[in-house]
Amino acid sequence: MINNSRIKKKLIRSIGKRALKIKRLFKKTNWLAHHGIERSGTNYLRSCLIFLKIDLINEFDGSANNPQHKHFRWYQDKSLIPSFRSHLLNNINAKNLSDINRLCDYPNDTKHVIVKKTLIKGMTSLANYAANDDWFKSKDEIKKNIPIILEDYKAYYNFWEKISRENSNQVILICYEDLVTSSKKLLEILEKIGISPKVKVPKQLIFDEVDQSPKNREKFFSENEISEIISG
Repeated sequence: MINNSRIKKKLIRSIGKRALKIKRLFKKTNWLAHHGIERSGTNYLRSCLIFLKIDLINEFDGSANNPQHKHFRWYQDKSLIPSFRSHLLNNINAKNLSDINRLCDYPNDTKHVIVKKTLIKGMTSLANYAANDDWFKSKDEIKKNIPIILEDYKAYYNFWEKISRENSNQVILICYEDLVTSSKKLLEILEKIGISPKVKVPKQLIFDEVDQSPKNREKFFSENEISEIISG
């Protein structure tokens, strides 16, 4: 049976990508890019930015080893990219924001917002993602690989925190827990980097559905369990 919903989404995505490509031909400034490790709230952040009608230069995901992808591993030591996540492997390095924008083919004044969960919440989400997405054959195997996942996690955010310190007027991090509680924090950080919403903003941004984020994922790990593994 043909899945009409899937075909419709694919068509909308195709039209959207074409429209973005055309828009970039005429709009040469004041773009925003979003970033974050897997299951950090990037899809929710993207929904917020689209709702606010902000010009999102990397709205559509390509391959995960493409610099424009929100999950791209920019950090220098590529040996920290887990071997069991080979689709993320790349040999591209950037020393500063200028390098990032050049390698992504973004305008020099492009702003960047990075979403991050607190460490235990973020690692718990990744552990459950690993279980739901069948990275390994068993829960015990995931536990053994938690230190490897943690090093990748730390390297991802250490890179962006460094870039943010060096370019605080263009690059900023936001905590996912703040993002979902109220739109106030998002508006504050957007104002700090010179990005303005084009619509009236509600006190909280709630969506019936967030793209690529199914609501009923099974939870194999609790935060307490992950905390014990990391601290052990």
